[in-house]
Amino acid sequence: MDDAERSRLRTLMGHFATGVTVVAARHGPLLAGMTANAIATISIDPPILMASIARKAETHVAIVGSHAFAASVLADDQQELAECFAKRTTAAKLTGFCGAEWHEAETGSPILESALAYFDCRLTARHDGGDHTIFLGEIVAASYRTDAAPLLWYGSQYRRLADAPA
Repeated sequence: MDDAERSRLRTLMGHFATGVTVVAARHGPLLAGMTANAIATISIDPPILMASIARKAETHVAIVGSHAFAASVLADDQQELAECFAKRTTAAKLTGFCGAEWHEAETGSPILESALAYFDCRLTARHDGGDHTIFLGEIVAASYRTDAAPLLWYGSQYRRLADAPA
């Protein structure tokens, strides 16, 4: 695929609205997280979440090493966090976790304190997905809050839900 075809594919895929998450894992001293929109529920029984992660990402290394990951769903006031975690390796990202407050649930993976929702997953399988690995994780802990709306990604821009009509 040449650069023009890649660009066209990105534009086409940009017409699929998604939520914005930070997928994170911790393996030893490595605390890694990245902005991701390629996550999906695969099964309700058992509860399984899928995350597609680039092989060259620090988060990939941490997931493989820890056999776990967490997905924090971002609220519409967390665009700054989404932008920080979307950057390639930076000192703020690796040593300061983008300044985000976080806690651990069952697997030890980092979960953003102010996330709209989170899914804490124990790795159950991984599959080749081109330049990504498709990780499947059984959801072992999850929670959500009802006082915020989600941050969305559409057309290569962050978006927010419009107020529902009266």
